[in-house]
Amino acid sequence: YMNTELTFPRLVTEADGGTRFDSISIVATPQPFAPPAQPFSVSSFAQASECGFLHLPFGWVGEAHPSPIRMWIFVLHGQMRFEASNGETRDIFPGSGLLLEDTHGRGHRSRVIGDGSATLAAVRLPE
Repeated sequence: YMNTELTFPRLVTEADGGTRFDSISIVATPQPFAPPAQPFSVSSFAQASECGFLHLPFGWVGEAHPSPIRMWIFVLHGQMRFEASNGETRDIFPGSGLLLEDTHGRGHRSRVIGDGSATLAAVRLPE
């Protein structure tokens, strides 16, 4: 086994209050995690305080807003599009995640895309 580098998009606030996409890489190292199951790659664990779920109906549009909390979101069902204030967009689909760190400033736009609703898991992180 070798180390695995997992890369996720993140949305951050710039000094001028605008937002942009960046990326975050997390290294996962092979190790026994759930013996007697075989070892697999595991990252270090970050502190998180709460988790919850978000359900957004078909056609939902969120005008420009900062993230209400610093959080990871993971798509369980449906599709979402996020737009930074600089116009750059990222689409997230089931099995993908986005780190939202734009808790102040102009924030981002978000919308449900595709032909149905979207369900997300949200994990609150320390500020």
